[in-house]
Amino acid sequence: MRWYLGLAFAALMGGSMAAQAQATQDNTTPGSLAEASSFFKAPRLNGCSIPLEDLVKGGSAGLRGQWIVQKGPGEMSTAVGGRIEMVPLPQRSGDTLSLRFRNGRLVADSPVLGLIGISVQDRGPLKPGTGLRAESVGRGDLPDDAEVFLDEVSLGPLPCGADQLIRLALLAERPTGTGEVLRQEVRLFLIDETRMSGTYIETGPGGRMERGFITLMRR
Repeated sequence: MRWYLGLAFAALMGGSMAAQAQATQDNTTPGSLAEASSFFKAPRLNGCSIPLEDLVKGGSAGLRGQWIVQKGPGEMSTAVGGRIEMVPLPQRSGDTLSLRFRNGRLVADSPVLGLIGISVQDRGPLKPGTGLRAESVGRGDLPDDAEVFLDEVSLGPLPCGADQLIRLALLAERPTGTGEVLRQEVRLFLIDETRMSGTYIETGPGGRMERGFITLMRR
């Protein structure tokens, strides 16, 4: 599998493309009319069939804009009687995330975690241990120990299997008031220019851990 880190976007786009991206994309204000117009001009994306190189060299413009973040179902660690147990988390939504370009790179702009670089992975076999246990996300239709990788219940029928979808990854860290670090790792499968879904793991002070599904829908 080939990983293209966010820092490689500019180099892979080529000189003239990178220059054009910086001139036309870097200064687009999130939520502005210019941003909305650029979205409607962008080519449609099909995560099942778009070559990774095409996404890196220009197709990623179709991802720019505002997204609604929906978290869960999932689970969170909690101390019970001196032991750490995992308790269910309900589905939550309403947060927003802006995807845009900065210095020729596609980045996520989070109101909590700031700017986050985005890396891209080609499609391929799903790595065991990177999904969620069916039991932990309420998938009673599957064996408890089966792994699930994106929220198919929320999304409905998908055009292809998760192993055939391009993948995006975000990793963010920021210090907390306790001197410890809040770390969030997100693995997304790109379905099209309006839908992405996958899993997240968040760890924080005191060993707190939260994990579950995460889905991004075009605002």
